[in-house]
Amino acid sequence: MKMSKTIFAIILLCPIVSLFSQSYTDFIVIDEIADNMTELKAEFGNQPNVYWIDGTTVEAVAQISNAARGLQIENLHIYVPTKPGAIVFNSLAITSNNLDDLAEELKAWSNVVTKQVVIHSEVVFTEEEGALFKQRLEEITGLLFTTQN
Repeated sequence: MKMSKTIFAIILLCPIVSLFSQSYTDFIVIDEIADNMTELKAEFGNQPNVYWIDGTTVEAVAQISNAARGLQIENLHIYVPTKPGAIVFNSLAITSNNLDDLAEELKAWSNVVTKQVVIHSEVVFTEEEGALFKQRLEEITGLLFTTQN
């Protein structure tokens, strides 16, 4: 009888728990200086799974952490200018030189992202500097970082 009460409680509470968190397959972050901003606005508009970063408030990594807090995300997509070994937001450039300073905020991403972080870039993880940057991001967050054009 005790087992059936436990199962009943789990079945009853699962829908209640889901009321307090939203689940997205993809959560899309777009920085205000991203390339092709007109096309991105046309494609993504005001969808609930899209967050637009502005350079006038909290720095970008914290904005992403705050926007994603409480969500369940499979893939975090980031549209931002890049260069080998650098993700360049309007308010902050993330490089190997400042990853340790941003480590705690970056680690917070692993609390909401279950699969990967996709940087929409052709070059961010290219060359030796980019490969080392990718490795450090993955070590800090425990997440897979990939690129997509």
